Amino acid sequence: MAKKVKSAALFVLLLAVFLGMFAAFGPGLYNDSDQYMKMHIHREPLYPIFLLLLRTICGEGEGWLILMGIIQNMLAAFSIWYMAEYVGRRFRLCLWQEAAVAVIGILPYVTTIFFSALHLVMTNGVMSEGVCLPLFTIYMTECFKMAAETERRTVGRAAAVSLCLAFVLSLTRSQMMLTILMWLVVLGAKIVFRKPQERDGKGTGLPRKALGGRLLRVSAAAGAVACVFVLRLLAVKSYNLVFNGHFINNTYGPVNTLTNILYSADREDGERIGDEEARDFFYRMYDLTEDRQANYKYAGDSLREKTEHIEEWHDTIKYEMIEDVFYQTYDKYVTSDYIIQNLMADETAGKIMKGILPGCFPRWCVNYLLIARYGLIRSIAVVHPVLNWVAACIYLSAFVLMGLAYRKDKKSRAVRVMAVALLAVAANVAAVSITIMCLSRYMIYGFVPFYTAYFLLLTECYRGYIGCPAGMGKRSLRELRGRNQDRVNM
Repeated sequence: MAKKVKSAALFVLLLAVFLGMFAAFGPGLYNDSDQYMKMHIHREPLYPIFLLLLRTICGEGEGWLILMGIIQNMLAAFSIWYMAEYVGRRFRLCLWQEAAVAVIGILPYVTTIFFSALHLVMTNGVMSEGVCLPLFTIYMTECFKMAAETERRTVGRAAAVSLCLAFVLSLTRSQMMLTILMWLVVLGAKIVFRKPQERDGKGTGLPRKALGGRLLRVSAAAGAVACVFVLRLLAVKSYNLVFNGHFINNTYGPVNTLTNILYSADREDGERIGDEEARDFFYRMYDLTEDRQANYKYAGDSLREKTEHIEEWHDTIKYEMIEDVFYQTYDKYVTSDYIIQNLMADETAGKIMKGILPGCFPRWCVNYLLIARYGLIRSIAVVHPVLNWVAACIYLSAFVLMGLAYRKDKKSRAVRVMAVALLAVAANVAAVSITIMCLSRYMIYGFVPFYTAYFLLLTECYRGYIGCPAGMGKRSLRELRGRNQDRVNM
C-alpha cells in the first residue's frame, strides 16, 4: 500500500509540474504550427488529426488550445512516471533514486525553454514534439523491458507494445521511422544473444535454441517490420487522399535532403546531371549559394567554424535558394497548386542529387560527420566550447561504467539498458543528420533514455563497490549482515 501511495504521489507531483508550466507560459504557436493546423502535405497525419479532433470537440474559439495543452502536459507527466516506475521496480531503487529518474525526465522540457533556438515549451506548443517526445519516452521504456527482462511473456508483451508505439511515432514524425528499425535491432539482439540459462517466470530453464530457430524468429521480426512500413505508407497515402485529394506519400523529403548536398557541391558537378531542366535548376541554385557565400568554400578552417557555417546557412539554402527557385518557376510557368509543385520539386531534386552526389560525396560525408558531431552533443548537453568536451567525457565515462558493470556481472541489466539508450542516440543523430541540421528539439529525444541509463549504471557500480548484491540497497545489505551475524552468535 505504501508503494502505491508513493507512486500516486509521484504522478500527482509530475502533473502539478507540467500543468503549472502550462498555466505559467500558456499555449504557443510556432513557425510550423500553421502547417499542422492546415494539414499540410509536408506533415505526417497523426498530429494534424489530433488537432482536428480537438477543434471539432471545442468548436469555435481558442478553447481547443487549452485542451491541447492539458492533454500534452498530462501525457508528458505520465510518460516520465511510467519510465520512473518501471526502472524503480526493476532496479529496486529507493524513493530518492526514483525521484532522481523523474527529474531527469523533466529536464528536456525545461532546458528547451532556455537553450533551444525558439525557446519553446514543447508540451504547450502546437507542434508534433508535444506528443512525440512523451510517446518516445514510453517507447524507450518498453525497449528497456525487452533488453532487461528475462521472462518470455514480459519480453513478448514489451515487443508488441513497443512496435505499436513505433508505428504511432512514425505517423507523428518521419524522423521517428528510426524507432521501427531500432525495434528490430533490440529484439533481434535479444533473440540471438538470449542465454539458455535465463529462465522464464515459472523457473523453468529455457532450452538452447538451434541457430535455425533463432534465425527464423529474427526473420519473423523483420517481416513484422516490413508490414509496419507498408501499413505506414498506406496510412499516410490514405490520409492525404482524404484531406488533400491525392493518394500520395508526404512530400518535401528529397528537397530537404538536397540542402546539405547542394551546400557540398561545386558548380562543375552539375555537368553530371542528365536532365536538362534539373541541370538548369541546379545552376541557378548553386549561383545563389556562391553570391551569398553560403556553401562549403566559405566555412572557415576549424571544425567549429565549419559546423556553425552549415547550421547558419541551412535554412536559408533550403527556403531561399531551393524552394523559392522551384516554386517561383512553377508559379510562373506550370501551376500554382502547391501539392503538384511539391511533387515536381521532389522529382527534380532527386534528379539533381543523382547527378551531383558522386562528385561531392567526400565533402558531403565530412559535413555529415560535422553535423552528427553537434547532434551527439545536443543529445545530452548544450553546444559550447567547454561543454563539448564535457559531453565527450560523459560518453566516454558511460562506456567505462558499462565495462565495470559488465566485469562485475555478465548479466548486468544496467549495461543492456545503456546499450539500448546509446543505440537510440546514435540512430536519431544518424537519421536527422542526413536531411537537416541537428537542432536541440530534434536531438532531445535521447536525453532521458541516456541519463536514466547512466544513473542506473552509477547505482549498480556503487552497489558493487559497497558489496551490495544486484538490486539490493545499502540498508537491506546491513539488515542481511545483521541476520547473518545473529546466526553466527547463536
